Amino acid sequence: MPVGTPRHNEVIYRRRRIAALVILLVVIALAIWGLTSLGGESSEETDTDTAAATTTLDNSVDITPETTTETTGTAASSSPEDAAGSSVSAAEGTTEESAEPTGAPKDSCELSDLVITAGSNKPNFAAGEEPQLYMTVENPTAADCEVDLDDEVLRFEVYDLATNARVWADVDCNPAVETGTRVFPAGEQRYFQAIWSRTTSAPERCSDRQPVPAGAYFLHTVIGDNPSQALTFNLG
Repeated sequence: MPVGTPRHNEVIYRRRRIAALVILLVVIALAIWGLTSLGGESSEETDTDTAAATTTLDNSVDITPETTTETTGTAASSSPEDAAGSSVSAAEGTTEESAEPTGAPKDSCELSDLVITAGSNKPNFAAGEEPQLYMTVENPTAADCEVDLDDEVLRFEVYDLATNARVWADVDCNPAVETGTRVFPAGEQRYFQAIWSRTTSAPERCSDRQPVPAGAYFLHTVIGDNPSQALTFNLG
């Protein structure tokens, strides 16, 4: 055999070992790269989910009116001390408004102090239906109110809404529902009622009363020169 053959086989064997080692290193490198890529994708997905959740939460908070107002106030402040100062100012303003005194009831009463309110059993009446009319008299003072109803007549008055003409009063052809000196107790209400026959009337003119036409009317309930607000209603 030639002298150089063993050395040649040894060189080939060494080259094969080096090639196998290189291949092994390449495989290991590929495996490491694959694991790193999977870990990165998972981290990115987790970050994306977290960002989405945060965005959704922020949007939910922002659509609440109270939270929007508070956030705007905080953003407008240049420092935590400024924000705290704004909150204290708002709280102090609220306290001052709620602490305003309501005032004590008046310790005396006269006719003009009485609060008179007109009412009816319904706002619209069918043809031929007679309205039931009501008067509420409230004494808001801390003293009883004594009124001479012979001088300060208690009455119901109906007017035509289109012309403001007085068309009826319960005292035109009948005695007042209450007469004489009467006491309206402090802090209490009294109630009176009348039924209107849907006919015209005037003082001392009760023999020729005419039916009123359908239309809009208004009621005042009155004691002396103290009237209620007008109450409107319709006749069919």
